[in-house]
Amino acid sequence: MAPADGIVGLCECGRIAAVSCERCRTPVCDLHANALPATPTGISADAAARFKVAVLGAQGPHCEPCRAERGQYALSAALSAPRAPLPEHWLDRAIALSGDDSRSLLEKVEDARLPAALTASDVAQEFLRRIRRAPCERVPVRARRILAAPRYVEGWTVDCRRTEYLSPGPGRARYRLPCLISVGGDLLGPVRLDDHRASSIWSTVPESDIDLSRLVASVANILMLSAFAGKPSQRR
Repeated sequence: MAPADGIVGLCECGRIAAVSCERCRTPVCDLHANALPATPTGISADAAARFKVAVLGAQGPHCEPCRAERGQYALSAALSAPRAPLPEHWLDRAIALSGDDSRSLLEKVEDARLPAALTASDVAQEFLRRIRRAPCERVPVRARRILAAPRYVEGWTVDCRRTEYLSPGPGRARYRLPCLISVGGDLLGPVRLDDHRASSIWSTVPESDIDLSRLVASVANILMLSAFAGKPSQRR
């Protein structure tokens, strides 16, 4: 019961408190009666959502430590819950992990194990076997000549290269050079001419420049998105 003047004490910040925490009865000022603890980092999206729901679900004024304790209970329950089993095939596993909210980023990295003998060519061939949508991009693989027209190859852009270039203009951010899986199963990309420029003609990207984990993750995302956009490919 609050005193007649509406003051129940002093908040730990030194301000006058008109209410007390519903759980521990600690006096809290208006500012701290609804203070929310920070959501822990490095956890899964599902665990973070449960923490926030528990913190926001406290009825009436609560001090921040009591809200945090409610969140920790919910977080512990989420972290101890069993994870969904993952497929054995490396690409099916990557597809499942891309839509899995129950695992943290670290858990996903640990669970996205790839066969030791897997190559970028293997990934490209498996992607082509599964894709059911027409290619979205085309790139030049031969420049125009006096007696020869330029030649283009169709395929799908994937984010997998290690080589970066420095973008011109404001910001001067670094970006990875693009890569494309062609309809023939080749991984193509431009060569970096210097730190600011890339060749206009695309050629085969060496295996050493391919980040295999990024390639698999990129391929998995394309396969997931391909179910919702574009017309089925007629390629056999």
